[in-house]
Amino acid sequence: MEERMKPNGSGEEDSHQAASSMVSRRKLLVSLGLAGAAAVGSSLGSAYGNGANLVTEAVYGNGNKIKPKELMQMDYCVVSTIAAIRVETNPSADLLYYVTDEGQEGFFRYDPADTATADNLGTVLVSSSGARFKRIIETEYVSVKWFGAKGDGSSDDFQSIQNAINAVFAMGGGTVFFPKGTYIVSPYLNKWITLRNDVNLLGEGVGSVIKVKDNAGDYFTIFYGSSSAPLKNVRISKLRFDQNPQNNLTCYIDLNRKDTVYFYQFCIISYRYENVSVDNVHFDPTCGVNSVSLNSNTGYLASITDCYFNFVMARGTGDYDNSAIYLNGRNHTVMNCMFYAAPGQKARGAIETHLGQSVVSNNVMDGYYTGVNLQAGNGTDDRCDMTVSGNTISNANQGIQIGPYGTHPVKNVTVIGNTITLTNKVHRRYLTVGIASAGWTSEKTVFENITVSNNTIVFQEEFEYRSEMASMACGIGFTHNSDLSNMIISNNVIKNAPLTGILVGGSAGVATVTNLQITDNMIINAGHYPAPAEAYRSGIMLRSTVSGARISGNLISDTYDAAKGMFSIRISDSDGTYSDVIVGDNLVRTKQGGLWLFLSASVTTDAVQKFVKFSSVYPPVSGTYNQGDIVWISGAAVTDGKTPAGYKVMTTGTAGTLIGVQGTGSAGSPYFTVNNASSLRVDQWIRIDTGNQVRRVVRISGNEVRLNAALTTNVPSPSAISYVSPVLKPFGPIGNLGPVADTSGATVSALETEVNLLKQALRDFGVFSS
Repeated sequence: MEERMKPNGSGEEDSHQAASSMVSRRKLLVSLGLAGAAAVGSSLGSAYGNGANLVTEAVYGNGNKIKPKELMQMDYCVVSTIAAIRVETNPSADLLYYVTDEGQEGFFRYDPADTATADNLGTVLVSSSGARFKRIIETEYVSVKWFGAKGDGSSDDFQSIQNAINAVFAMGGGTVFFPKGTYIVSPYLNKWITLRNDVNLLGEGVGSVIKVKDNAGDYFTIFYGSSSAPLKNVRISKLRFDQNPQNNLTCYIDLNRKDTVYFYQFCIISYRYENVSVDNVHFDPTCGVNSVSLNSNTGYLASITDCYFNFVMARGTGDYDNSAIYLNGRNHTVMNCMFYAAPGQKARGAIETHLGQSVVSNNVMDGYYTGVNLQAGNGTDDRCDMTVSGNTISNANQGIQIGPYGTHPVKNVTVIGNTITLTNKVHRRYLTVGIASAGWTSEKTVFENITVSNNTIVFQEEFEYRSEMASMACGIGFTHNSDLSNMIISNNVIKNAPLTGILVGGSAGVATVTNLQITDNMIINAGHYPAPAEAYRSGIMLRSTVSGARISGNLISDTYDAAKGMFSIRISDSDGTYSDVIVGDNLVRTKQGGLWLFLSASVTTDAVQKFVKFSSVYPPVSGTYNQGDIVWISGAAVTDGKTPAGYKVMTTGTAGTLIGVQGTGSAGSPYFTVNNASSLRVDQWIRIDTGNQVRRVVRISGNEVRLNAALTTNVPSPSAISYVSPVLKPFGPIGNLGPVADTSGATVSALETEVNLLKQALRDFGVFSS
């Protein structure tokens, strides 16, 4: 064999050929034997992209590279097959063996010094005579096809992929490469492909598909990391996972199953990890409880970026808990990913993260019940340090949820610049919220240093009452029964919140809220959902024990022709206790009547400054005046000594005359239907003739008037309505009262009475005391 491979056909090498090649054949092959063996490990020691040296560089130097195929033209190799190598009985260390099997092409050398290395089917082949043939690796990648993977969409490549990973791990690490093709895999129960430290997986994009075989049945995962020592330094990139749910009719995902736990259908999972990243991977379709799960209280450095997820529900209960990404650990990021689920697929969550030092940014989520779930973990330092920014969440019923873990607190969370669109009429779930605390636990803990700003939250309008709809469906809500401190809710746009625009505070008396700022938000059409729990139909609502809060600069608007919301701001003594709470400089706009500003007497508000009012006539003929108000007369006409400077309101009421307005209502209900509401305004005091019932108007919606208290007497037939006039007391007559020119005609008794009144007045003013 060696004789026919000599370049000149003679029994000796041509000296000119040896000189031009700078080395002899034997020296070249010996060098290939050394450099090639080293290159197997060293060229794969890093992630792709660094560029390994060709083995021939060790012989020719960096300036004169010769690729192995050129050796064929120099008659240094023999063409062979894997089958032929396995039956080789007389190998030569002076030759290279070029394998031509499709997908497994490459050069091997015989290593006479090795009698122990096991056959791994791809980089080490052992002949029937015990000879070891070593693949010369000329790239930084190891192809799965070298190990027999076909990628033809029909052959089962499960074991070949595992063999490739094991071989690269034995080399000290590197990258397993998946050329374009569809690689069928057959996970089953606790049968999976095991990932290894420092071994990366790389494809050529969506054309490199890892597909679960038809009717694979129940399986735990496709790729598994570790549950003992951490899986370290692994990158999975540019692949597509196809879990083939439409053709796996022998599986059944049911989280209540007792016969086995191996039915979760993960794509990638590790219970211990350090520095694991997944990027530019398409999970399409994906169907498991999680597509990617890196779940370890001690794990750190997880990164999921530029990936795509399309959830299609697997065969099972039809309603199992699922999240595309589930991360638990420190220092993790989810960025620039796309999540999609078609209507009816019941995709629960796009992203779920636990513990903290996390960033969830610039992702797009469409069709999932919940966009982002953030939960504190059981870390010893009790920190979250979570940032959720720039995400777009569409067709969801919950946007972003933030919750504690047991008694472990939620600290240092920023939610900024997200766009959330909620369509709960499609999902018809129990709860719909934009950004809110989550109820994973009922234990009392702490929410501290929370900023929610510059988010846009738009709900689909819901005018149909559903008994299963929760009362706390809100735009932004922190209602967990835990202490809350140092919170900013600012510059958000919240439209069509079914019940409350912004709701802060747990159940009354359970927890405290301190240092709260709700400023410069725009809240439109909050409380339009016809829930019987009126208290929650508010633009802004505070509950619990609140100490130190400012609500200012907010625009609260009801744009319906007939108002549907109830309260603009509700801070009621029935919901909690309040100290150092300031409400001021808010703008409330409606078409027909203002929303009810329902504030505890303990709240400081700019409404208090309006106790000074003005009227051009005396007494006033229009307007509502509250007890204690001062009404200054601004008209120019004055009768000296008789025209008062103003009035003090002794009893609250509404001035003027109400003509032709009638209404009906039922005892026990605060709603009253009138024939014409055009003359009515919020805060007016009216008297219903039937039962002589005095009530205040707090909301007007078409011809339906909401009163401040329920009727005590039935009004089945139209009853006349009139204003309840205020009781006014004049003070400070203007001008000088001139002397009476003539007292003739007065009796002595009358004069004596006047003198006595004068004497008493002098005593009252301290002029004399007798």
